[in-house]
Amino acid sequence: MIINPNQLLCLILCFLISCGDKIENKNPDNTLHLKISDFTQLKKDQLEIVDLVALETTPENLMGMDLRIRCSEAYYYVFDEAVQDCVHQFDKNGNYLGRRAMVGEGPNTINRLSDFNIGTDGLLEALNSNGDQAKVYRVGADNSVSLVFAIDYIPSSFAKLPTGEYLFYGGYNLPFVSHRLIRTDSTGAILEKYLANDYSNKMLPMSERNFFESNSSLKIIETFNKVGYQFSDDSIKPIVSVDFGNYAIPSQFWELNLLEGGFDLLQEKGFANLNGFFESDDLLLLSVHIQKPTGIFKNMIIQNKQSGEKHRLDTSLADDYLFHYPFGVSEDQILFYTYRSVINKEFGENLSSDLMNKIPVGDFDYPVLMKVKIKV
Repeated sequence: MIINPNQLLCLILCFLISCGDKIENKNPDNTLHLKISDFTQLKKDQLEIVDLVALETTPENLMGMDLRIRCSEAYYYVFDEAVQDCVHQFDKNGNYLGRRAMVGEGPNTINRLSDFNIGTDGLLEALNSNGDQAKVYRVGADNSVSLVFAIDYIPSSFAKLPTGEYLFYGGYNLPFVSHRLIRTDSTGAILEKYLANDYSNKMLPMSERNFFESNSSLKIIETFNKVGYQFSDDSIKPIVSVDFGNYAIPSQFWELNLLEGGFDLLQEKGFANLNGFFESDDLLLLSVHIQKPTGIFKNMIIQNKQSGEKHRLDTSLADDYLFHYPFGVSEDQILFYTYRSVINKEFGENLSSDLMNKIPVGDFDYPVLMKVKIKV
């Protein structure tokens, strides 16, 4: 059984539960150490929506809330992590262009879609991680599917490097994964292994986004780890560490099997997890997912790399979807997605007419991409 972290958090309930010169708190190893409690809480009225893009929605592309969004210069690509049946493609105006990398049994389909990337040529590459082997496919503009290579490794996600090499993340799934991260050449031959897996208990394999392309660099996060990494020059180095305070993963967790005490331990006081790592020349944003006995929450810690200002945006999965789902940063703007019904509930008709005209009433509720600035 493969689950993503959001499904893991709900399952726990069912079980009873790069940086700029002005950024401070760096150790001699250049790791940035951050404490959530050091960040000043933002109120929603301190955020300004500066632009909206409505994603055209039809019966063919109805989607949920757990979306993996990647962008090229001309397109948005959206993967519904709960359904995992294809990648939906939109132009930059939000017009729907169709399904890509489709899951199925017929020609030009793949039998499982675990992750996707956008090549420098604009074509998609799709990861099929199934059984004891993974396959990378190239998806043509006509939706033709061709095998790039197969590899004897079980990754949950992958990234393609500018060199044409690949990174694969495999998690804590012993005995199948001896190292949580590997690098291969363009044919799938393993060149180097990183992050040795010394967790010997039973761990459910995860399906999660581990790689974040931002600020001309590749960032890496992983479940149950407070450290964010950067990959460069064929090496991985920790660049940020977050103090989760009372929600830090207890050390005893690593001595237990997940289904034989691990869940119970986590649900006692809750725990925190990195689930997003975005950076521009102006902003650093870390999304922290927090599971508490009372529900699921999120702290987004945002640091202005020019001024050094530290902000924290707190949201709840129970009733606050407006700014709950960041998917990137661009210059001094934060990129979120939500749904039209959420914007309408929050603002009614109080948005400017220019913005309201960009999210008309449709036959279906639909995702909306938002560009947001912190008011000075």
